[in-house]
Amino acid sequence: MKRSFSGTTPSSSKGLHLGNYFGAVKPNVEFQKTAESFYFIANIHALNTVFDKNVVEQNTFETYVQFLACGINPKKTTFFVQSDIHAIPYLQTILNNVVTVAELKRMHAYKDKLKNAKSHDQISMGLFSYPVLMSADILAFDADIVPVGEDQTQHVEICREIAHTFNKRYGNILKIPELFVQKEAARIIGIDGQRKMSKSLGNDIPIFAAEKVVKKQIMAITTDPNRIHPTDPGDPRKNVAFSYLQLMDFDSAQLSEMKARYKKGTIGDVEVKTIVFETFMRYFASIRKNYVALMKDKKHIIDIRKTCAEKANAIASTTLQRVKKTVGI
Repeated sequence: MKRSFSGTTPSSSKGLHLGNYFGAVKPNVEFQKTAESFYFIANIHALNTVFDKNVVEQNTFETYVQFLACGINPKKTTFFVQSDIHAIPYLQTILNNVVTVAELKRMHAYKDKLKNAKSHDQISMGLFSYPVLMSADILAFDADIVPVGEDQTQHVEICREIAHTFNKRYGNILKIPELFVQKEAARIIGIDGQRKMSKSLGNDIPIFAAEKVVKKQIMAITTDPNRIHPTDPGDPRKNVAFSYLQLMDFDSAQLSEMKARYKKGTIGDVEVKTIVFETFMRYFASIRKNYVALMKDKKHIIDIRKTCAEKANAIASTTLQRVKKTVGI
């Protein structure tokens, strides 16, 4: 059975949204059935953008609980928190010596940050070396496959290059993982109808927010701009509400009928959004219920985290010892 490895950064207190669920959570829940699954909360990565101790701790805990509520099963997935695995930053330090500054400067995260900075001197070393830490995350666990969206493929590619360089220098020591690109999942558009769904952009639909917050976001969905009145003909392709319904397994025949009515101008945008809201609340009802129940038993969550950390530490420590012996330390 191949080993699958993936993770998420707890950089926002808003929690998981619709795009996160279909782009990252659901695919990894499915991987539990066919692979030896490893999933982690990348709280060290969060230090690039979150500078409040309490926020880091709270985001880490809540994100961990939310993934459990969504179906990550600790009996099937080794579900750990990055900072619990001390071999990871140690391995990063070693891997820093097999990657060049020029290679890291080509990373899109660095380039994106550089656009908004007055000079490269303002960019933190943590963000600059983000791909090396991500490589350490993956390589510490001898991962076979890394499921990612298209926006993260570059970072996995540099991980593969780092492993290649290390192996060329020292021998066949590190396992080189394969990419598993989730193309459609990475393209879930936000409620603005233009950009990828993102908490930082405010164009998301939060899964665990209060019902009124969820409804407010759904009712703010951007629709066909050429449609002024509910009776005007519209283009379903310009209304992301229809794509959300499809993601949430809305009845295909009903969806086709709604699209036909939208084209004729016999169904209004408010009615479509109301259907999206009702569908959303039904689709995520059990997940939201799971979250509430889990949050009432924090000791149970801590016990799960400790158990998974023990298993993850055993594997990562073995990899680190192999690497240390190879390089002579």
